[in-house]
Amino acid sequence: MPTTRPRTQVTHTRAVEQALEIARSRWPDESPSALLMHLVVRGGQAIQDEESLKAIDRRAAVDAAVQRLAGVYPDGYLQELRGDWPE
Repeated sequence: MPTTRPRTQVTHTRAVEQALEIARSRWPDESPSALLMHLVVRGGQAIQDEESLKAIDRRAAVDAAVQRLAGVYPDGYLQELRGDWPE
């Protein structure tokens, strides 16, 4: 089918065949090309979701550290420390 979009060829390695079999169980009437498209889209979504969860976990870790360290230094500590620095 003519297209202006780039095309990609995929060799059917064991891992690719296994992924196609898994996809075929969900979409039994689809061609191998369509199955690959499903796998690519679902894989992209899974990676994006995983990255979003990592970002949430990192933010929670930062927030927890902020809570643990709250009150460690008295008010004005940083300004006092900077007062000793040469201009």
